[in-house]
Amino acid sequence: MVILADVTKQIVLGAFEEFTPNFISNAWAHELSDTRGFATLEHWQQMARELDAGGFDFLFLAEAIGYPMREDGGVPEAVVREAVQIPVHDPMLLISGLAATVDRLGFIVTTSTTAHHPNLNARAFTTLDHLTNGRIAWNIVTSDNQMALTRLLGHEGVTPHDERYRKATEFVELSLKLWEGSWEDDAVVYDKATHTYADPDKVHRVTHRGEYFSLDGYFTAIPSPQRTPFLLQAGTSPAGRAFAGKFAECVFIQDREMPRAAQSVAQLREQARANGRDGNDLKVLISASVVVGSTEEEAASLRASIDASVSRESAAALFLGWSGVDLMAYPMDATLQDVRTEVGQSMLAVFQKGEESPTIGQILDELTTTMPGLRITGTPESCADQLQAIVDETDLDGFLVEYTYGGPTAHRPFIEHVMPLLRDKGMLPEEPRTGSMRRRMLGHDSDRLPEGHPGNAFRPW
Repeated sequence: MVILADVTKQIVLGAFEEFTPNFISNAWAHELSDTRGFATLEHWQQMARELDAGGFDFLFLAEAIGYPMREDGGVPEAVVREAVQIPVHDPMLLISGLAATVDRLGFIVTTSTTAHHPNLNARAFTTLDHLTNGRIAWNIVTSDNQMALTRLLGHEGVTPHDERYRKATEFVELSLKLWEGSWEDDAVVYDKATHTYADPDKVHRVTHRGEYFSLDGYFTAIPSPQRTPFLLQAGTSPAGRAFAGKFAECVFIQDREMPRAAQSVAQLREQARANGRDGNDLKVLISASVVVGSTEEEAASLRASIDASVSRESAAALFLGWSGVDLMAYPMDATLQDVRTEVGQSMLAVFQKGEESPTIGQILDELTTTMPGLRITGTPESCADQLQAIVDETDLDGFLVEYTYGGPTAHRPFIEHVMPLLRDKGMLPEEPRTGSMRRRMLGHDSDRLPEGHPGNAFRPW
């Protein structure tokens, strides 16, 4: 009888950031934080160099179109005072400058299917795919902050949750028509003698008349290395899972309990298989806040000092932006079990556990210490062991590592002390991954959409 040895699963690592001085908590106010220069290219260039040299696979830039606000447009005072998603700048405009700074690191940038138009969004990602040589990915969101869309962008009312996913489906399908079905691979001739830049027979007109979008004409951007950027998605509501199973190549989940995370991983891969795809072509990541110390006591002390920088008011304001639910409007002994929202259903579901649902007070206490991902605290060895245990239990494919205090060097302790141990465990490759985002994330030998992805059906030739 042959006994197969256990094979350690290799993971991918991304740094989870936002173009703001204060992504998750009151990190900007911590004594170790340095985010005063967040609006400068130099701030992000230094971070990109550290991530690139340290072996991270990508920098993930989240997006906030607006700031937390109530239905009447009112804004909790803590939003402006404590920099809760204001100020926030446009992450897409960072990418070309960072791609010119480092040659290997990948980039994931977030845009909304509710706030943007497919044609312009598709052109922007094709442009970035060229400028990064295939190192770009699109994190698809439907926009949880519906109040911002109404108040700041002039949308009429809140779009119901499931309708946002219907609109997102049409948005992505039209994008795929443009990326995959417009220019053939050999359409560009560049023949000076005949004055032929492109063969007209190989550039196809795209006509779309849908419920939400219309387009009739030619895509103005030539095919990029990946054609379609690597596709991510974060919603895990039933509508979100269905959407991910059809389109996403990577999903970011927010489960905090490992059995639930393992269930999410299995369900998402099964959803992909139900759409005729290879379940292994859908990767699942989770966010983690990692605090490292030379001793357990030192790590615990640093974690406590970070936790102490977060106020209940700022935590409630951030939750309002994510979920549309103002926790400060409820009694502290109430629960969210019967609360409904058309905004962030995945976030709300985290705290809806039937008779075991936490009170509002307990939620606020938890938010001030766990926003929003897993907490890994300890010595380098302990942190590496905890990360491995999570992967072993859940079959997750990797982590989005949050900064715990802000600044260009915020990820340095993780890079210097934890990542070498992950390599020793076989969880990271000896040499950092290279190539397009699709190659490094899926492990394929092609930059293009894998077989079975619905985007392949939009090629007319």
